[in-house]
Amino acid sequence: MFDAKARYVRGLFAKVPLEYDILLSLLSFLQDKRWRAYVVNRVRPSKDQRILDVATGTGLLAADFARVVSRTGFVVGVDLTLSMLKTARWRLQAKGLGERVDWVLARAESLPFRDDCFGSASISLALRNVSNAQLTFREMSRATSPGGIVISLDFARPNNRLFQVFYYDYLLGLFPFFGRMVSRAWGRTLSYLGRSILKARTGEQIANLLSEEGLIDAVSVPLTAGIVCAVYAKKQ
Repeated sequence: MFDAKARYVRGLFAKVPLEYDILLSLLSFLQDKRWRAYVVNRVRPSKDQRILDVATGTGLLAADFARVVSRTGFVVGVDLTLSMLKTARWRLQAKGLGERVDWVLARAESLPFRDDCFGSASISLALRNVSNAQLTFREMSRATSPGGIVISLDFARPNNRLFQVFYYDYLLGLFPFFGRMVSRAWGRTLSYLGRSILKARTGEQIANLLSEEGLIDAVSVPLTAGIVCAVYAKKQ
């Protein structure tokens, strides 16, 4: 069942799956690869681990996990946008990683998996896009086995006021402007992304959500001057 936000987000991202990686690089000042490496290193999956990547988009983080696990391990990427999953599938097949990843069309708030079946669960740069962050973490925790890590990487608001002036002007002005120069779909998507980042939860707020789901030892780590925050906790 899709609510208004889920329908809006699905429609928005369905129109730019091929360009999504470019948008992400622009938003991240080319730092997104380093951020994903931080997530993989923090999770430290074993070679035979099953890994869940929620709101996987074009499968960038799923691909990074797939490079770490062996053929006895496995990665599952979940997304509510079919065109994103199709793009992720052919891109990972082209990289020779297709056999290590499976793709599931589903909402983050209603994951179609049994309890305790994954060694870890991640959501990368997408918590702002889900309709219910608390329920998303509840589902991720439910599907993660005891001792596993649940981790969120998402855009945040930097603390440095001088940097804020530059960054917010970039998000709300230049970023959508350049998008509209490419296409109307790009313009709408970039405008949404900028606004959503200004409303993003703080690392502390995300850590509290994880703790409320019974996860322990929640830690929040700002990256790249605080424009993103990695927050992770362990399932007991």
